[in-house]
Amino acid sequence: MRHDIGRRLLLFTMLGHSVARGQNQELPLASSQDAVNLYIIPTDGVSEQGAGVIARALTKETGLSIKSTLWSPSDVENPFPGTDQYPAENYFSIGARMARTLPDASARTYFIVLTNRDINSKTGNFRFQFSMHHPAANTSVLSFARLQHNMDGSSSPADVVAERIGKMLLRIVVEMRLGWKRTNDPSDLMYAPIMSVEDVDRMNLVHTFKRRGTVSPAI
Repeated sequence: MRHDIGRRLLLFTMLGHSVARGQNQELPLASSQDAVNLYIIPTDGVSEQGAGVIARALTKETGLSIKSTLWSPSDVENPFPGTDQYPAENYFSIGARMARTLPDASARTYFIVLTNRDINSKTGNFRFQFSMHHPAANTSVLSFARLQHNMDGSSSPADVVAERIGKMLLRIVVEMRLGWKRTNDPSDLMYAPIMSVEDVDRMNLVHTFKRRGTVSPAI
């Protein structure tokens, strides 16, 4: 597996305007029999062009068949009262809705919904969530909102944002489609729980694959 996904996703940054549910449970893995292993769904302020760049980059990184869809309205209209955060759970239905329009999606095809809105769980157990997963619905949602800023609220450089997005996307794919497990190693891609962008920045792909004894994931 190559380790330059952040640089490839830099184009997305220019184009685009957790504790997960199901953590470490056994999930149906990707299969060569699936026409498409995973779909990227752009919604809210994420562009179709950016989603296409992401899909192509992840295909090169993982060897899986990954495509993007047309832009879809999220229909997630109301933030939590008094906040700018939206319920992450309300994005999960988008995967099933889009699946009905995609003839090459199988029962095992996974969906990652991309939003630029800040999200959180309805439980309110955390300050925010970068991502949230619903394995039973074969759908995850990933928010770019906080990946674009430093801890002090200032805007991060485009290449840093792209690298963070690349790590978080790759993390979802290898966990949900390739069966990788969470770890307490802060330098590993699968470190949990992720509480800040500093945690994301500490994740090191070279260290991750060396530690796991693999150059590319076993598919």
